[in-house]
Amino acid sequence: PLIKGRFFSDADKADAPPVIVVNQAFAKKFWPNQDALGKRIVMGGMSDNPKWITIVGVVGDVRHFGLDVDPKPEMYVPFAQDPYFTTIYVVRSNQDPGSLLPAIRREIQSLDSAVPLANVRTFENVIADSIAPRRLSVVLLGVFAGVAVLLASVGIYGVMSFLVVQRTQEIGVRMALGAQRSDVLKLILGRSLKLISAGAGIGLIVALMSTSTLRALLYNVSAFDTPTFTLVTILLAAVALAASYLPAMRATKADPIVALHARMI
Repeated sequence: PLIKGRFFSDADKADAPPVIVVNQAFAKKFWPNQDALGKRIVMGGMSDNPKWITIVGVVGDVRHFGLDVDPKPEMYVPFAQDPYFTTIYVVRSNQDPGSLLPAIRREIQSLDSAVPLANVRTFENVIADSIAPRRLSVVLLGVFAGVAVLLASVGIYGVMSFLVVQRTQEIGVRMALGAQRSDVLKLILGRSLKLISAGAGIGLIVALMSTSTLRALLYNVSAFDTPTFTLVTILLAAVALAASYLPAMRATKADPIVALHARMI
């Protein structure tokens, strides 16, 4: 988008005063505390006849080299003042970009039938190609994370089942002395919550320490994104509680007579 000044116009011909449009990174680098509009730069300064060019506009930054690469200082020149053998056209439309291809070909051929049209792609394809390696890495991380959650759930289920078996007699005695099923359920889930809290605390510490290794896979997201950490912690806690619920429910169905008989034996 245009930030300051103007875009090029039909008046910027080959015989007109040379002008350029620069991006914000260019303006901040060379005039950090000044307005870049109206400033002049020289091209071919080592030659006998240097070319002075006036900045007439400042535009937003574009990440040409990837979403994870910071914008570089760039300048744009009118084609009429500095023609180049390769030209890149960007077409914007509210319609499907693919449907515009025949019309674009016709327009270019009408200007010069010898001009080839190559490497036609939509911006969606350009962005998808640039993030393909990172997308694969994120998918693999997601798969491994899902497997880790599954294994953790199985592990929590096994630990809680073992604890329930170990405390069967205690549970039977409590129920024989008047404890309700809800009391037993709270007892087992309370023990599970202690384990979950300890595991979540350790996991958060390790995650915060390892965020620096994930910065290369992130774009426009902070490595210390609070909503992400919060949602993941809640999700893992919910999964852990769900894995603990079945053993806890089984404990509430313990027969006090059987438990007391086992204790007497």
